[in-house]
Amino acid sequence: MNRVLVTGGAGFVGSSLVPTLLEKGYRVEILDKMIHENSYAGLSSYIEGRNMMSHPNFYGLTKGDVRDKNLVSDSVKKNDIIIHLAAIVGAPACKQNPELARSVNVGGTNNILESISGNQMIINASTGSNYGAVDGICTENTPLNPRSVYGETKTQSEKDIMESGGLAYRFATAFGVAPRYRMDLLPNDFTYKLIHDRFVDVFESN
Repeated sequence: MNRVLVTGGAGFVGSSLVPTLLEKGYRVEILDKMIHENSYAGLSSYIEGRNMMSHPNFYGLTKGDVRDKNLVSDSVKKNDIIIHLAAIVGAPACKQNPELARSVNVGGTNNILESISGNQMIINASTGSNYGAVDGICTENTPLNPRSVYGETKTQSEKDIMESGGLAYRFATAFGVAPRYRMDLLPNDFTYKLIHDRFVDVFESN
């Protein structure tokens, strides 16, 4: 079975994806900087009665940054498929530190592409933020018009990967429960406030 490298594999999406890959028989390695307070909660899933990290198909966690070219090269070369989730995610976080966002979201992606060979597959976590403001329903052919640093950097990252023969998935906003839970997602934040405060302030009504 193929070996899979998941960058950002301990994050909100990765912490749900990695256990699924392990259950399906893939051999999985994670590259993650582990910068969040609850990052290690993303490795806490149980599969078939055993902790994810002790699963025979789990090939380990490399704690590191996708901006580290040597580290990325070593990790990429050992795997058949790269699922690229690592990023500075969301408009607020990218607006707060745009240079960091560009170096991680674009520079980190390019480090992976420089290390990948023709017989490896790369799948990129893109975003619906690439579309910007849209009337109606988006399709794959809807023109991209990012309105934020987040959207701009993810659009560039997607473009670079697609031009290299990879795949890109433009996710809508992910939400709900995950091993590495996120409170900075609007649906999660609203749900929390409704349960704990019994009311919610709706802002930016447009």
